[in-house]
Amino acid sequence: MKYAYVDENNKLLGFFDDEIHREIPEPKIQITEEQWRNALANNHNKINSDGTSETFDFRTDEEKASDQARIDELAQKETDKASGKAKLKELGLTDAQINALVGE
Repeated sequence: MKYAYVDENNKLLGFFDDEIHREIPEPKIQITEEQWRNALANNHNKINSDGTSETFDFRTDEEKASDQARIDELAQKETDKASGKAKLKELGLTDAQINALVGE
């Protein structure tokens, strides 16, 4: 029999098989061969109490907001860089001169 070792939020921590492993940590959820294969094939990280699995974002709202703020910041830097390069081009600088100025 196969088992999914999970935390209190059903986040997958590992798979165990009682034919291979002598001890299986708790908490665990018993799963079928098909459920195990499905979770592996789809890179699922959450095992529900009925053995079904899914991909789930375990980050908190604060973590999601922080990650999005960082993505937005990086996107703004790229926009500013492209805008600055365009302005330097308008001033008549060559691509080589612009790249030398911006460190590329």
